[in-house]
Amino acid sequence: MYLSLLSAGLSLGFVLSTPVQETTVTPEPQETIPADYLGEPLYVGDVLITDDDIKRFLIYGICRPALEYRRVVALVEDEIQRRIAGYEDELATWEAIKASGADPGPEPIKFTREDFVISDEEFEKHRLSKFGDFSGKYPTLDLDTEMRRAYRAKDWYERELRQEMLFDKVFVPDNTDYWPDVTFEAMRQEAGDILIKDFEESYERRKTFYDNAMAEWQAKKDAGEDPGPEPEMGKEDSMYRSILRQIVRDTVYSVVETKTAIDGISPELLLTMDFDYDGNIELTVTNDEIWDDVKDTVSRWDINQARRFLALIEATRQRLAKEGKLLSEEDAAAHMEEVKQSFGSNIFGLGSVALGAHMFPSVEAYAEYMPLLEAYRISVLNQTESPPEGGLAPVLRQHLNIANQVMGLAKVDAEVLFLGAFSDKEFRWLPDGWANSRQKAEWLRSEIERNGVEYAEYRKKRMEAAAAGEELPADAEVMEPHDFWSRLIDEHSEFWDPPPPTVGRPGSDHGYKKLGRFGERTRNDMRSLLGESPYLHFLNGAMLVNTIFFKTPIGTVAGPIRGPYGWYLAKVMKRTPTARPLNINDERHLGLLRDDWVRVSFIDYAHQALAEAEVTGLRSGSPDKGVDSDSTEEAAAPVEGDGQ
Repeated sequence: MYLSLLSAGLSLGFVLSTPVQETTVTPEPQETIPADYLGEPLYVGDVLITDDDIKRFLIYGICRPALEYRRVVALVEDEIQRRIAGYEDELATWEAIKASGADPGPEPIKFTREDFVISDEEFEKHRLSKFGDFSGKYPTLDLDTEMRRAYRAKDWYERELRQEMLFDKVFVPDNTDYWPDVTFEAMRQEAGDILIKDFEESYERRKTFYDNAMAEWQAKKDAGEDPGPEPEMGKEDSMYRSILRQIVRDTVYSVVETKTAIDGISPELLLTMDFDYDGNIELTVTNDEIWDDVKDTVSRWDINQARRFLALIEATRQRLAKEGKLLSEEDAAAHMEEVKQSFGSNIFGLGSVALGAHMFPSVEAYAEYMPLLEAYRISVLNQTESPPEGGLAPVLRQHLNIANQVMGLAKVDAEVLFLGAFSDKEFRWLPDGWANSRQKAEWLRSEIERNGVEYAEYRKKRMEAAAAGEELPADAEVMEPHDFWSRLIDEHSEFWDPPPPTVGRPGSDHGYKKLGRFGERTRNDMRSLLGESPYLHFLNGAMLVNTIFFKTPIGTVAGPIRGPYGWYLAKVMKRTPTARPLNINDERHLGLLRDDWVRVSFIDYAHQALAEAEVTGLRSGSPDKGVDSDSTEEAAAPVEGDGQ
């Protein structure tokens, strides 16, 4: 629910092939569940949502690091084998160049398997250093909890840390004499020889400093003096190294053909890799082998969210098909290819949009959603066309006010009191959390109402006393309503912010929740603070932020409202009008308005499809009871307008 603090002291600095999802909750399982538990059979019409479907969704999404780990292991192993097997050919080429009288460069190095081993001692020293750095910066945080927050499990972090060390040893060792050709190629593609020279100069500086320190240390030791601890060679800046590592990884991936569900591989498979595009698959990863790796980190909440999404997608697909609106497989594939190509080599690629902007759990899940959205868009084009007499189509005119507030950057100053079914600090779902959260929210609501009645009575008596020329003594038990509300936030709101580091610059607190005192925020900014996203809007059909931003009157306490992680009370302090309203005479703005209405109305269309479908095995309820928790009953009501 917040960007992991591990980036400050623990993080690998190794960016995986998909963008980080900052607000995706992947907590520890709140209870032990059977290894084979994926829920009762789930049917939408006569279509079975299979166990493989559910496993795929979870592994491509919240368990993606386990899949990426296998992928990187394969890449590293392939390079090690190439380095060992290619020595004889490299030596023959070198000798031929030398015999010709030309400069052959340095003699090829004969590598063995032992050259690419991370010893236990090496790893333990590095691991303890990482842990020490983190604990030094964040002494009040529980290390195991933070590793689970960022990597789902401590052993996941440790295996990726070892993998990172091996990746560096193979692809980006300190001495460029040991770099493989692919690393030089990657650096030159990125920035010519600049990065290579920078890295070489940094290495020489660190080596010179180390050599001098080592000579001084040895001299003291030889003289019988206490030399202190033996010097160690300084490390390359971790951020700089992580950037180089990413460049190399992207280059290596670009010459390997990788296929996932998007590419139509068999349902029991997750991934295939062809390392030289010869049609022979060097790596095949199945659902079951990764599921065995990840199942102990998966909670009922995770499973129920997966089931809900897959049922919603299937119900929508069936409705579109029944209405003759569904794209053919060829047209759907062509649309996704067009979407991918529209980004080209832009850093804001499909993955960044799907996972970063829209917060879908995976690109594969986004690829299930997008062709359905496109089919719906085509089917409602006539509704968005301007009428013959000019002006906006009725649906767009109705949508304009909400879209203006979102895309025109209107702001709301709201205070939100959160009672959690999920503990962000402990990063886990609480036992009976939903029931307890709701009960406490209802109790606080009754306390607010009781205080309001008592304050009104006290104020009336005070005015009557003043009219009679008397002064009514203050009643310590009765508080002015806003003061009472503020005290409730201080004492009961369960929003949690991570502590600032004890060393270094603390950074901005813009994303901090401050117990729910958000201050003036745009709708999308507030949505992020509440842990919501366009994906959750599609999945649940409603969002807490819409209830607060658009529907809550100024000065009144709304709620209890069910939200993504518990129950909420909210009070809007003020509203700031739209700063830059849409210009409907500008075709670009008009296009944004159309797209926004399509996205939002598609959510209603999809949920109506699910409600009307013949579905078995999908229940509504709370995740701590082992059933689906995304029911919109008593939840934030959907509001027209998404602005994404």
